Amino acid sequence: MQPFSFFSLGSILLVSIQEDIGDVHVSRMFASLSRLVNEKKIRGVIVDLKNVEVVDSYMAGHLRDMAATLYLLNARMVVVGLSVPVVMTLTDFGIMLKDMEFALDVEKALAQLK
Repeated sequence: MQPFSFFSLGSILLVSIQEDIGDVHVSRMFASLSRLVNEKKIRGVIVDLKNVEVVDSYMAGHLRDMAATLYLLNARMVVVGLSVPVVMTLTDFGIMLKDMEFALDVEKALAQLK
């Protein structure tokens, strides 16, 4: 079973990551997401990381790449659910997630994308 799921909310796609995700699954998720956005003309993607305890440099890099790719496909990406320990770890290691949008929860992300 893959540790992520996609849920359609009309022209917005919710990506739920159920657990810490390995590098292979991150790559698969990224490829599947890009394909879906292109095929279904998705205009917004919400990536929910509330169940993720570790965001390493590989995952952070893929999040940045995903946001840039979606921008080129005329879609926006909003990341939600980052916990305080994850944010502190990212800043401690100097991992910057510039040019990305964030919201506290899915409801706020939906409002942000509308």
